[in-house]
Amino acid sequence: MDIYLKESILHIVDRETGDPILSSQPLDLSKEYIRDYLEKKIKKASSPQTLVGTLEEESQMAHLIQQRQEVSFVELSHYVVEKWYTAYRESEEAPSCDLFFVRFEKDAKEYYALLKVDFVMGYTHFIDSNEEGFINELLVHRALLSAGSKKAEESFIIQADTLQYELLEKKYLFSGEKRVYFSTNVIETVPNLSFEQNIKVIQKTAEKIGEKFETPKVELTASIQEALAQTFEENETIELDQIATQVFKENITAQLAFKEEVEEKGVVDQAPMIEDVKALSTRKFSKQKIKLSNGIELIIPMEMYRDPDYVEFIQQADGSLSVTLKDIQEITETEDI
Repeated sequence: MDIYLKESILHIVDRETGDPILSSQPLDLSKEYIRDYLEKKIKKASSPQTLVGTLEEESQMAHLIQQRQEVSFVELSHYVVEKWYTAYRESEEAPSCDLFFVRFEKDAKEYYALLKVDFVMGYTHFIDSNEEGFINELLVHRALLSAGSKKAEESFIIQADTLQYELLEKKYLFSGEKRVYFSTNVIETVPNLSFEQNIKVIQKTAEKIGEKFETPKVELTASIQEALAQTFEENETIELDQIATQVFKENITAQLAFKEEVEEKGVVDQAPMIEDVKALSTRKFSKQKIKLSNGIELIIPMEMYRDPDYVEFIQQADGSLSVTLKDIQEITETEDI
């Protein structure tokens, strides 16, 4: 998905010197390395760990975004950073960092992003000279930034009109207690579960319900994987009805128990999926990875996993399982992982 950067500004937060150093001028987006860095950080903000939600309209952050036409971009960035720093500074361990505030377009929609990139320590050389010639020194630099290929430590991206957001947040120590602060004190809105959290709840709950109704483990595992792969491929949302029906077939009681429990644990039916994560997950769940008790691991395409012409699971008299792989024309070696 193409991102069109419109404006960006950089603010510095040095915890040792006190309040943020707020820039009064935007970054020069005509410089390719700046555009490249910001675009990569924005794209990296969408991941299976990203929390999603919609801002509460009465929150101060929602008010700031809704008033964006009444103030300059620079002023808006100051207000947002000041709101963020009021919460951040209360932590006794939260590190120094740079904050990028960005306005961009995607699919003809306006977005704002706050990207927090922590300082990292690195080494560089320094060339000095005296009457005897050049001196090459090794220096420690304590305020370097991570590469564009790495995601920001924390990020907040919001669609300006709908107030729908994506959030990556970390826990820090506040008065001796490790906790998050971004969702609770900055945007003042409880996010939905991340995609990764949703999938873990769905898988664990399906396994629990399946065990209760004595569904064979091999069949259940395949059904869960297959249902997830199909819902990702066909829909823009997580469809709990579709997953329940595919996993538990005609067992209406099991379907209802599954849906009730996952919703109690925070999974939202028909929750929208982040586009990049949807594409990644469609590929991931199109294959079934199994590990046998003897240490053998297999990765099998889902269309073959349930087909006895290719893979057969045989229950032995002693309770153990045998796996037979069929119709193999050639065996090739892969690179070590």
